[in-house]
Amino acid sequence: MKEVLKVFAIAMLALAVVIGFVWLAQGNAFFIYQYFAPKYEAVRRDTVIESQAYSEATTRRLYDLRRQYTQAVGADEKTAIKGMALHEVNAFDHRRLPPDLQLFVNQLQR
Repeated sequence: MKEVLKVFAIAMLALAVVIGFVWLAQGNAFFIYQYFAPKYEAVRRDTVIESQAYSEATTRRLYDLRRQYTQAVGADEKTAIKGMALHEVNAFDHRRLPPDLQLFVNQLQR
């Protein structure tokens, strides 16, 4: 009977050690992810912002906003469109825009 209890105790200890190692490995993976995920996402964001598709979409959106701005009647409408345009260009290097849009953005920033 003592031998059976001894084998059972060893098996339980081995199981506890295995569970501990698995828990440690999972926790380690989480901490590694926690460290590298923000860096990975920052690189992804910079890559998207530098892409041609993003540049073209931003340019198209700003042309639409400029058209809406010139057609706007009230000051409230112009203020809202101005806010949207400045927000759109905030994360984008406006020096990459065509000259006419650069002029529009500079006028809005004043």
